Order: sequence, then structure tokens, then C-alpha cells
Amino acid sequence: MATTAEWICTRCGSTNRTLVPDTATRATDECVTCHTRHALERDARPVRWRARPLGKGKAA
Repeated sequence: MATTAEWICTRCGSTNRTLVPDTATRATDECVTCHTRHALERDARPVRWRARPLGKGKAA
């Protein structure tokens, strides 16, 4: 099953969401507004994830 990882872009401040496996603790995604790639890590809050910019381009 999948869960929603919600994260905030560190470049433009947009809220983004992506589906990740329930067991995932890390993921990558691209901001829908400015297209900056981010590395995501599960946070203590169940939905909101911590985001760290990776650079501009396509997410893996």
C-alpha cells in the first residue's frame, strides 16, 4: 500500500505531495511549481516529510 508524503519546497515554498510505499523512509521528488528536485526524509509527523534540495532537473 502507498502513503502520501507531503513536503514544502525549500526554494519557492510550495506544498507538494507524492505517493511513497508505506515502508519508505526516504524518497525523491520534484516541485510542481519551480521543478527543483528534493531528497525527502520521513519526519516525526505522519504526513509531512523533511525536504532537502538536490538541484534543478528531473527526479529519479
